[in-house]
Amino acid sequence: MRRYHPLARPTLVPLADLVMPWRARPFVAEGVTLASAANPNQPVRVSGMIVRTAAGDPDVDRFSAVCVRCPHEGCDVDFVADPGRLPAEVVTEMGQIPSEAVYICPCHNSAFKARDGERIAGPAPRGLYRLRVTRVSEAAVEIGEVEEDVLIFT
Repeated sequence: MRRYHPLARPTLVPLADLVMPWRARPFVAEGVTLASAANPNQPVRVSGMIVRTAAGDPDVDRFSAVCVRCPHEGCDVDFVADPGRLPAEVVTEMGQIPSEAVYICPCHNSAFKARDGERIAGPAPRGLYRLRVTRVSEAAVEIGEVEEDVLIFT
């Protein structure tokens, strides 16, 4: 079960940047390491990517935000909007071309669903760490929480 922790302050992404589904927008969130971390209560910056996963009224469930650091060896993942452009070796490992956008780690070809960061293929031991969209207003999408493990292992 994923556990989330509030960011040091919410990160706002303009809603106008997320009008079309499957167009990724990078962001940087600010958090504080947890008391149980090796270096507790230290500021940490989390590089992330947010996508709108469905058209329609802006609702928190129509957005997905993930940390772009691969959980395998810490390389930054790339967003691939058109799965038809995936490298052949990645498609071979997945067993088929996915129907939606994906994140690919360029270091060792781990692949993750853009919809939720879930691991599809490759050596990564888990999916991408997630951030939670906590509110959508007429002007912005608010990212207010991050998966706790990011604040322990960063």
